[in-house]
Amino acid sequence: MRFTFVLPVDEYFTPGWSGAVATVTRQLVTELGRMGHECVVLAPDDGEDVYPDVSVTRLGFGPAHPRPVVARKLASLTARVRGLPRWDYAAYWSAVRRGLDRAPHGDVVIANDPVTATRLARRDRKARVVLWLHNFPDRQATEALRNVPDEVLVLAVSEAVARATATGSDSRVSPLVVHNGVDTRLFHPPSEPPAGRPLRVVCHGRIDPNKGQDAAALGVAMLRQEGHDVELTVIGELRTFGFDQAVADAYASRVADAVALAGGRMLGWMPHDQLAVELRTYDIACALSRVEEPFGLAALEAMASGCAVVATSKGGLPEVVGSAGVMVAPDSPEEVAAAIRSLSDLERLRDVRRACSERAAGLTWSATANRFLQVLDEPRRARAATGATDRPRTDPLSGDGTGTIG
Repeated sequence: MRFTFVLPVDEYFTPGWSGAVATVTRQLVTELGRMGHECVVLAPDDGEDVYPDVSVTRLGFGPAHPRPVVARKLASLTARVRGLPRWDYAAYWSAVRRGLDRAPHGDVVIANDPVTATRLARRDRKARVVLWLHNFPDRQATEALRNVPDEVLVLAVSEAVARATATGSDSRVSPLVVHNGVDTRLFHPPSEPPAGRPLRVVCHGRIDPNKGQDAAALGVAMLRQEGHDVELTVIGELRTFGFDQAVADAYASRVADAVALAGGRMLGWMPHDQLAVELRTYDIACALSRVEEPFGLAALEAMASGCAVVATSKGGLPEVVGSAGVMVAPDSPEEVAAAIRSLSDLERLRDVRRACSERAAGLTWSATANRFLQVLDEPRRARAATGATDRPRTDPLSGDGTGTIG
């Protein structure tokens, strides 16, 4: 089979970017390739080198293709008049169309973008369009989901995202769930688990006010004040979405102050290969999201690396952690301290670590790819059994592809 994965307007397919959608896409494409399927990724162009081990078509759109100020203003006005999702969407849509027109594309998988999924489904009667929701839909996405044609197959990365999508769209859309996975060849437990003291705690992932690194640091600081031999490391760089720069900077300062209070260290961003080696040196990992987490890749990576995970019950995190880890309330350093304190018992720590790594072993990218192929095959089998065919589609868009979605 052939698949074309289309990345969203603000997601790049370069190692330095390491966004969740790009990470998931790379891993799934790699696994599908191992299974003999042909895959290509259409990605906005940020001017950096793309992943070398994946077939990538760079769109003529993105930071590497800046537009003059006058053109930006005209595009903004056009977007408002035509009801487009953002000022540069018309240029993105045109670039996607050109990318798809240059070669046969098979099934087209769109991440997080119901507007583009709708346009493609109405424009191309031959291609099947798959909309894969990696995030909880916001107000704009929820409204767009109500216009998604029945022919579009909608997937979600967790039961939590699927429930929120069905509720928000008044059950107009009921996504099928395909959980993310983890590369257990890269992220795996150490041959000799850390033993004795100090107890080593890590938080990894982008530094963001929603992620709760400050709660982890304050919890560790409490334990150290009690005399417990605990060390903390925070891995990641400041990268936020939807926050003013002043708010983001203030949170980064708060995290730095809390880590200093805990006597910890901050290592910044790491490439995945280096991160995998680093995670194997820790006993406990904290995944303390304050908001609904779509899935929780960081928690899964830590579990696969043999860490005992302390996590909040937000969104899809309980689906990742299950009964293996220790769950705490969000924004509660006291509960974080209590959870880590309970894991200072080495026998309990060993049991929780084992349970976490065993659970992660069942959430591999191979499992994700098999589930992905399964849910794509189900509608085909159903149509074959009933003799049904896809309804004809008409394209209500203007010739330049920038008309309003109807």
